[in-house]
Amino acid sequence: MVYSKYPLDANGNPFKYPTFILDTGEYAKIYNEINTNYSKFEGKEKCVHLSYYGEKAYMYYFENHGFDNYNIYMRKCVDE
Repeated sequence: MVYSKYPLDANGNPFKYPTFILDTGEYAKIYNEINTNYSKFEGKEKCVHLSYYGEKAYMYYFENHGFDNYNIYMRKCVDE
């Protein structure tokens, strides 16, 4: 059996980047927003989603392996 140091998608395929750890509330909010707006990301392998969390705006970079099958690998504050 081959093990990957990177997270796997729902089909067992590895993503290319390690997961950026978000707190549970932030993760749920962003994942839900990506699902809601999936038509913008369909067919794209690497995507960026802009959203607010708390008082700050962030860009969330994620790998897309299909609807509800994402790996958020980076978050950048827009104001910095």
